[in-house]
Amino acid sequence: MSNNAPHGMVRIFRPTGSVSEPSWWETYATHLGGINATSRGVIEEDAEFIVDRGVFGVGDPADGQWPSSRERSGLVMGAVQSGKTASMMAVTAKALDRGVDAVVILAGTRTALWKQTHERATDQLAFATNAHKRRLLVPRTIPADPPDVDIDLLYQIGAPAALTLALKQNKPILAIVMKNWAHLQRLAKVMRDVYAGASARDKPFHVLVIDDEADDSSVVDASAEAASPTAEPKQVPRRIVDIWEDRAHPGETVNSNVFATYLAYTATPHANFLQDDQNPLAPRDFVASLRTAGAEGIPEIRTPTYRVPEGIKDWYTGGDTYYKTLSSVPLCIPTDQIAPNEQVPEAVRAFLVASAVRLMRVPNRLGPRDAKEATFVSLEDAKQQLPAVASMLIHPSSGMDDHFRVAQELLRWSAGAVEDADGDDVDTRIDRQLGSAGIEQDMAAQPERWLHWLGEYSKAATAVVAMPGAGDRPVPQLDEWRSVQSLILSQILPATSVRVINSHEDADDRPQYSPSHEVDETWRAPQNLSTIFISGNVMSRGLTLEGLTTTLFTRRAGIPFADTQMQMQRWFGYRGSYIDLCRVFMPQDVLGNFVSYHEDDEALRLDVLARMESNNALPDISVLQGRTYLATGKIANLRGQPLFPGPKPFITHMNAPGHDDANARLVAELFAVDPINVGSGARPRGLMRGTPMSLLEAADVLDELCYADHGPGRDGPEGERWRSAENYAQLGADPVVPLFRAPSVQEGRDLGAKSPYWVAAYLRFWHACLIRRVPSVVTTDEPPTRWDLVDLRTKRSEQPKFWVGLRFGDGSIVTDGPLAALAGPVRAMKRQVAGNELRATWGSRGRGEDGEIRGDDQFDYRARHRAANITPSGDRKAGEDGLILFHPIERSDGSVTTAVGLSIPLGGPDQMRAMTRNSSD
Repeated sequence: MSNNAPHGMVRIFRPTGSVSEPSWWETYATHLGGINATSRGVIEEDAEFIVDRGVFGVGDPADGQWPSSRERSGLVMGAVQSGKTASMMAVTAKALDRGVDAVVILAGTRTALWKQTHERATDQLAFATNAHKRRLLVPRTIPADPPDVDIDLLYQIGAPAALTLALKQNKPILAIVMKNWAHLQRLAKVMRDVYAGASARDKPFHVLVIDDEADDSSVVDASAEAASPTAEPKQVPRRIVDIWEDRAHPGETVNSNVFATYLAYTATPHANFLQDDQNPLAPRDFVASLRTAGAEGIPEIRTPTYRVPEGIKDWYTGGDTYYKTLSSVPLCIPTDQIAPNEQVPEAVRAFLVASAVRLMRVPNRLGPRDAKEATFVSLEDAKQQLPAVASMLIHPSSGMDDHFRVAQELLRWSAGAVEDADGDDVDTRIDRQLGSAGIEQDMAAQPERWLHWLGEYSKAATAVVAMPGAGDRPVPQLDEWRSVQSLILSQILPATSVRVINSHEDADDRPQYSPSHEVDETWRAPQNLSTIFISGNVMSRGLTLEGLTTTLFTRRAGIPFADTQMQMQRWFGYRGSYIDLCRVFMPQDVLGNFVSYHEDDEALRLDVLARMESNNALPDISVLQGRTYLATGKIANLRGQPLFPGPKPFITHMNAPGHDDANARLVAELFAVDPINVGSGARPRGLMRGTPMSLLEAADVLDELCYADHGPGRDGPEGERWRSAENYAQLGADPVVPLFRAPSVQEGRDLGAKSPYWVAAYLRFWHACLIRRVPSVVTTDEPPTRWDLVDLRTKRSEQPKFWVGLRFGDGSIVTDGPLAALAGPVRAMKRQVAGNELRATWGSRGRGEDGEIRGDDQFDYRARHRAANITPSGDRKAGEDGLILFHPIERSDGSVTTAVGLSIPLGGPDQMRAMTRNSSD
């Protein structure tokens, strides 16, 4: 019986003998019971889209529509701490129901993450009965200490006869593999045995490889490797490809019966998109963006968020919450005004007061100290009586020594200890219990610092209570401080520990938040019921800090990398039930960067969402970066390409002599009616139109220019760049779309941003931004201002009009063609030309009637008898009008060809695209 389903329709595949068993999705769905109905529906819909458009985007392997390589690759973009694993499990379940033969989940580069994913997959994708009969699990279990285990034994799949029988029965393989070259190498050998056994079947073998945190270790910077012949090639990406390819025959699966889909999952896909698209793991065929629960959006329309009616308690609290919605609270506190030696104590004060407020909101629960001492008769009993987990994170730097130093300073302060001569009175490698004597002294000496946080949380609660589903959020009054103080000293401090989490041998283990089952069948409180964590890079991936209210982030980088820094936002997550008590302390410039990272991320997400419906090969998606940070450090030699063509762009490219009639006619038509003479005497400087043009009119004029050897079309790299800009701005069906309207000329020259069509697209984008707050856009002022902070009414009133001029020169009088019919003699300009490229740009500088020396870029000021309003660098200030100046260039055969320059005022929109230096403009 055929298992093929029409495109867009889900057909559940059930292994032989399992008709009475639930489907993989039905099994997994039972583990989503704690999630609201709207979110469960979105998780399922997104998974179906990924499986239908991605995994089976060209149909079932048996349909004959796959590429000759029998390989497909794509990417799923999530959000930091948003629940990507839930989507991965859902996609796995849906893919298995559609008949995928093997799912390989690459579960992180660290043992703890690998074990966590293995436990989750085997638990949530296991059947109530006969789990071993429904799938082959690799490895079956992960021992307590994996490094001491023989990898060959760990990845044994079973006896050959058993494997053959399983394949004959269409029993799928589920492999959860550590992203380590040795583990991948062993898995590739196992899969060779599988492929050999499957060759006897009468159906193709389809393997789906899901790469969790795919920007971590899986990206190949081919250009950097090529530039350093002595460097060792990265092994992990190549070992991943070995799962389905033979290195002797790269670019296709191991045999004609094997079909492979590689699916990259990451919240920060910067490097994945920027790597060479010929790299085997680059996303080439499909892309998707997961949605997050929030205040806006409907599930039926793909937008970054969807509305969850239950309210903020079920919303994802990410960048929008911290940097926008609740920025006035504020949730992010600049540390610049806090003395360096006071930053840790101040953050600890905020954490302890927040912990006390949370406890007082649920008076029927045990306090942390009592909970630590208690035993519970059942897990349910423990869950009903235990207080909520409370966490704080201090991220001082990437250096492990700094982590232990900060821990020592914190413990010394909390204990009220006086540093001895050696500075080692508190050994953080042995004693990591937060003290109380020093904190009690601090409360007595500086009560206003503690009361300050009661006031701050009260204001925050007022703001949050106004949001849907927030409920009551009481905060003790200032005169109730004694009760708060007592709770901190008696219950919170005795149960609060300090833990250093890094790769040092003296560091602590991964946090434990679940109640522990004791040998006497009782249950006890989790180890990390109330904890201050001090960490660095290890906290940046795959580790969720439950109950995180307070973060002190003082880490700085010379040149920050947006993707790396974004992964460090452990304060993101589903923290709506206590978001009013959350605070992040960081330097103002670091906070500014995080806001910019969020803007860039939002823009990228909008672009990906818009591209999801494409049935063609994956287009060139733009990854943004800023002036002060790079998109990623995983790809070398990045540079920024702005949308803004510059304040004085000059189109130096011209048509060949005798082939510029169309452009000459355009210029003649512009000046055919009542032009203004510029200059006086026998040799006037030129002509100018009597009325200026709007942004859109100016763009249309530039698009009318045509060249015999330049016309990139709308579907080339330039068109894709502007299509991304349209997606960022959510222009949709706006008449301004498409922004980029270049004609298509076969084998034409690439001018990039030096093309009139690029400048035209920019002017249209400026027009579109006047009524929109577009993510990631900044002004072209110095210094730039974020577009979402500008007054759009002022921007609309200051939008430039463009005066259009025709510059005369000292060459021959034009006697033939359209320009000869203009009023007065038109003299061509003498300029050096190389081929069809003008060597010079803006021409001569002369003294005007007012005595000022002005260049041609100020041609209109002279015509209007106005003083130039320019910056010290010579650029037009925001609010000024612009200029389009045509130049009739005399060629060696006596004919004239057209060049054009523009003077564009500052104050418009701009954003920076990340590109490799060997990419063309």
